[in-house]
Amino acid sequence: MARSLVSVTVFAVVVLLAPALCAPSLCMAQNGGGSAKGAVSLEVRPRAGDTVSVRLEQRVEMTGTRRIDGRDSTARVTSSMVMFARTIVESVTPANSIVATHTDSVRLETSDDHAQAMRADAIRALSGTVSRLRILPDGTGQSIDSAPGAQSATLVAVMPATLPDAPVAVGGRWTRKMPIPSTNAARGAGEVRAVFRLDSLTAGGRYAWISMKGSMRRDERAPVGGSGESAGAVTGSISGVMTLDRHRGWIVSALTDMTVRSTVTTPSAPAVPLKVTVRVIQKMHADDQD
Repeated sequence: MARSLVSVTVFAVVVLLAPALCAPSLCMAQNGGGSAKGAVSLEVRPRAGDTVSVRLEQRVEMTGTRRIDGRDSTARVTSSMVMFARTIVESVTPANSIVATHTDSVRLETSDDHAQAMRADAIRALSGTVSRLRILPDGTGQSIDSAPGAQSATLVAVMPATLPDAPVAVGGRWTRKMPIPSTNAARGAGEVRAVFRLDSLTAGGRYAWISMKGSMRRDERAPVGGSGESAGAVTGSISGVMTLDRHRGWIVSALTDMTVRSTVTTPSAPAVPLKVTVRVIQKMHADDQD
């Protein structure tokens, strides 16, 4: 059971981060039927030379249930991460911004005794790394490193591609559709669909408060791990809130809550599937370093 849950961890990370690493296929700005009066631009446009101190917290809760001898056997694993990093804005053009993120420290904890070696490897791999990204005004992150790694994915998670490409008034909504890459082209890719809303503006319009709610789905079966395990259809939900500092052109806080459900089968017990639920809660806070 523990080994299966570790494999599912890898699978969950792929499912949840893949949409963030792909450019959104659709972005629509809507004003909820109202007029464009009072509409404002929501864009990531930092100033060259800015340095932002970032604290990223993530908690993953995994539950796996398998039917054995007529009874349900359930295992639970939790893990948490706290990362401290500095993001430096190297250059800015009307089209994009180039930023470098320096990971200063990482703390990882897990309740899975079998994952302690992986924990140590992950801390070593992340600590002290530097990754460079091209950030578009809508928040899309594009790695410009020769070999993008976990640190690049982390920054994209901190700065999700969630902003509209047209001005929006308070109460206005826009939709993002992002693909989950398919392992079987004949069956097509899955999709994450989220609806965002500009809830309010404060401090004279400086801070934009944005909420989000959506769902994810992939119907195809996909391999996980390297021991022959495979996961069935994926369903899930996602919700969150974020704050954009329009004066500094930066997302200064974000909270995302994702839940993913699937069924995993193993070669050793193909008739006894493991029902898996993975919940990921991520919090980000950024402070200026003037």
